[in-house]
Amino acid sequence: MNRKVDSFDMLLTQELTNLERFIVKSPLGSDEFWSEWQAKTGEIIVTKAAIKRALRVYRGRLSQEQITKLSSMLEAFKEIAGYLELLRQTALKVRGIDVSEWDILGGIEGESEGEDDLPF
Repeated sequence: MNRKVDSFDMLLTQELTNLERFIVKSPLGSDEFWSEWQAKTGEIIVTKAAIKRALRVYRGRLSQEQITKLSSMLEAFKEIAGYLELLRQTALKVRGIDVSEWDILGGIEGESEGEDDLPF
């Protein structure tokens, strides 16, 4: 039992370390913030597209374990995209720009577009 807990703790620590790279550390609204935000947002969009493509292209050749792992990754990246969108909206609101009706990540990627075809 103790070994399973240790293994879980290690896995959780690894996941946190992997996802920590998406935290934007530059001051909100600064030029550095926007550069960092753009780089992280681009990485998320491209990674999500790659996962979706892999799930579609290799549909019949993936094991259930692989599908579960990719699906889990996709969900994590959706959550990170939500975080990045919240940061963008907050930075723009600080500048006095109303962004309540404009979700750039949802608009760019078409979140629900084609997801019915995915195997999960």
